Amino acid sequence: MAKVLNVILTHQPAACVAAMIEWWSRHADSAQVLIVAGGRREDFDEIAQAQKIFADDARLRTMDHQREFQSYTGVFRDVSAWLAGRDRTHVSFCEYDHLPLVGDFNEGQLARLAAEDADVIGHHVQRIDGTSHPHYLCHHSNPEFHRHWEKITRREDPEVILSMFGSGSFWTREAFDAVASHEEPFRIYLEIYLPTLAHHLGFRVRDLPDQNSFVQVSPDREPELDAVREAGAWAVHPVKRRWNRARGH
Repeated sequence: MAKVLNVILTHQPAACVAAMIEWWSRHADSAQVLIVAGGRREDFDEIAQAQKIFADDARLRTMDHQREFQSYTGVFRDVSAWLAGRDRTHVSFCEYDHLPLVGDFNEGQLARLAAEDADVIGHHVQRIDGTSHPHYLCHHSNPEFHRHWEKITRREDPEVILSMFGSGSFWTREAFDAVASHEEPFRIYLEIYLPTLAHHLGFRVRDLPDQNSFVQVSPDREPELDAVREAGAWAVHPVKRRWNRARGH
């Protein structure tokens, strides 16, 4: 039987996190939610959720995420360590502003993973090697970049580089733990590093084409929640200001 852990990454104060957990309670039992707090330590201490981790990682706390090559490697490693000895079979990873909209959120993810015969599903998954994709061009300029994948790949083609939007993804436990066990050889942006590493470790990474229009960089989707749910969205991104109302902002 599948048992999903819903990992929610946030940097917000406790009141905002409480409002977020209340929303998630419509979609997952509290025992299935793990809060990863990457904000201030004092805010973490005030979070009432029993299952929580403080992410003390400078690579997470970037300002210009793309240019500073923001990393979720430390977050994945901490979650994998927390999972040790627990019987979760899958990991759903969401940033705080990536909101589930349907009551069967995890069931839908599990069904799609099975239908795709995949180990990882995410948004805007695409192959970008040999393209003018800005993230690829930035990393391609480092002569060690492709050499790294050549060293570790289990695939016939070591040149494959994937990109996957970072706000929400769904993993088998095996794929998640395998990716978490690897250290970055140098700074690699998370939207390239996570799917490319999973691929070269032999895991199958697949896109969610029918969901991609609901998960974008901008604008804030708060006014559209009902409309996108009716249009078939499982989740939506970004919704950044919703939880701030819990503290009167």
